Amino acid sequence: MTDPFTTLDGTFEQVWQRLARGVADRRAPARHPVLATVGADGAEARVVVLRAADRAAGTLTIHTDSASAKVTELRGNPGATLLVWDEKAKLQIRLRATVEIVEGDADSFARLPDAARANYGGTPPSGTAISDPGAHDPAPDARRFAVLLAHVREIETLHLGTPHRRARFRDGVAQWLAP
Repeated sequence: MTDPFTTLDGTFEQVWQRLARGVADRRAPARHPVLATVGADGAEARVVVLRAADRAAGTLTIHTDSASAKVTELRGNPGATLLVWDEKAKLQIRLRATVEIVEGDADSFARLPDAARANYGGTPPSGTAISDPGAHDPAPDARRFAVLLAHVREIETLHLGTPHRRARFRDGVAQWLAP
């Protein structure tokens, strides 16, 4: 079997296959990328759940609570990076994106299982200081459900095979980079 990471086309194909697998398979490494944003105190990072990956549109979808810090940060600066580490493949995928915040998607909220709906809403809002772990009412609120639509501007990969290979895909241009 030919190593797909020996060509730029093969590497690009592997990125989108892994992202698609992350949407479909709860155990896939791309299921839980790290989302990095810029906050008031500098860089912020957190693990999120990948809900959709549309290769043709070049977008990734994440669900969140509109009262979360990440939404506030993205309103101030819509630039973000998503990072996936696939240990088995020895592959790091870094996706730079401009994130659009879509609120009021009642159809998507209605399709969520009841347990998942509890993640969107609640009093007080996420990140608010509370007196003890039980001092939070997780009542769902469809008005607080938001979709983060990440428009991918650049993909950079680092494959830690032998030899290491690094590639960048930006503006329709694919190129190898020194690892």
